[in-house]
Amino acid sequence: MALDASNILARLDALPRLRALHGPSPLEEAPALSRHLGGPRIFLKRDDLTAAGLGGNKVRKLEFILGRALAEGCDTVIVCGGYQSNLARIAAAMGARAGLRVELVLGGVPGEPHPTTGNLLLDHLFGANVHLVETEPRWDFGTAIPDLAARLEREGHRVMIMPLGGSSPQGMAGYVMATAEMMQQFAQAGIAPEHLYVAVGSGGTYAGLVLGECNLQPGYRVTGVSVSRKVGYLVDKVIAETAEAGPILGLPRVPTAAALSLIDDQIGAQYGAPTEAGREALALLARLEGVLVDPVYSAKCLAGLIDHIRSGRIGRNETVVFLHTGGSPALFAYDPALILPDAAA
Repeated sequence: MALDASNILARLDALPRLRALHGPSPLEEAPALSRHLGGPRIFLKRDDLTAAGLGGNKVRKLEFILGRALAEGCDTVIVCGGYQSNLARIAAAMGARAGLRVELVLGGVPGEPHPTTGNLLLDHLFGANVHLVETEPRWDFGTAIPDLAARLEREGHRVMIMPLGGSSPQGMAGYVMATAEMMQQFAQAGIAPEHLYVAVGSGGTYAGLVLGECNLQPGYRVTGVSVSRKVGYLVDKVIAETAEAGPILGLPRVPTAAALSLIDDQIGAQYGAPTEAGREALALLARLEGVLVDPVYSAKCLAGLIDHIRSGRIGRNETVVFLHTGGSPALFAYDPALILPDAAA
């Protein structure tokens, strides 16, 4: 027998958790952006305003991932990502507060600049131990992570290795819970959105949202806007990871490939490289609503949403939610010429 929503949420809420959220993140309408685009109603789910480490979507994941680490007696976590990783920044902040040793293995392709600015500066301020490596291909860290874990274990530490992007069953739990949070906010606001858009990197946030979609039935369709990988790869990854996570989290339903909505036309030259559409989206939201997005993730997602409005894929009389995943500290790692458009449309 399928569990009802209250039982699903009770199960998830009973998981080990390092609580860092101070209540629901805001749901704000963006009327000026909507008018500029000729409709539909646009709402911003402000997960950029979650509290820890300047905020972002990773806070919801890390509550459960670090909660599990502490429950298992770990004193050290190893986190991997790009030089300007948002996960690394927030893990460093939450780890500092929890008394965990945080080791960051951060990489980029050969020749990729990595000035100590933006997220990387904050990693150091939060007291993480930072290890910079070259990765070719981009997300291949070679033996750097297992070698570091082995050394730390020889020194007597109990180590948890966090998956790339925090993409794990525990991390997905955070966005099943977020689905319920949004459903309550929609009811209070008197809206019934048909669409929710979110940036997709490693895919964990998207996977949690589609698990929430198929188990809690919020009425919208989640569209993931990839910033690094092709749709075929992401579909296979999300289906495999949600199939694993569903039973672990006690969820009665998992998504099928046919149920997924993903696009990969906003990536640009490569991961992290600003795009013209992303620059326009960044400037529009800043100038019309006073809200910042980052050029790596949220600007490209917003660009995808804007394109779907202009092309008619999202109807004028519909309602769409843009899940703002944060990342604005990365703005300060970019040359202004790369992120300022000549003129916003």
